Order: sequence, then structure tokens, then C-alpha cells
Amino acid sequence: MVAAHTLRMSAALLAAGRPHEVLPLPRATHLPADESVAANLLVHQLGFLRRALGLPDQARKAG
Repeated sequence: MVAAHTLRMSAALLAAGRPHEVLPLPRATHLPADESVAANLLVHQLGFLRRALGLPDQARKAG
């Protein structure tokens, strides 16, 4: 996806009053190859969904 498409989608979501976040990942496609980046991205996405749905944010468990 081209950066311009991301910016256009962000502008449309803002105009519609929809909550969203844009997290640019340089040199990454839809799924980063680096496992730690991929894992942290999933944690970030889960946090966004929890906030957007009004669910309590749970602390990330070490393990």
C-alpha cells in the first residue's frame, strides 16, 4: 500500500469522526518480518481495539 493511500484513508476516517491510528513502519509490508516488531504491533493493535470498544486496557504479561 502506498503512503498516499494511507493518508487518504486517514483523512476519510477523520472526516467521518471515526477513531483510528496510523503507525508507519518503514521498510515493512502488512506483516513485519522481524518477530519482535510483529509481536509489538499485535500488542498495539489489541490496545487500540480495547480503547475503541471501551474495554479495560490490560497490562502486558511478561512470560
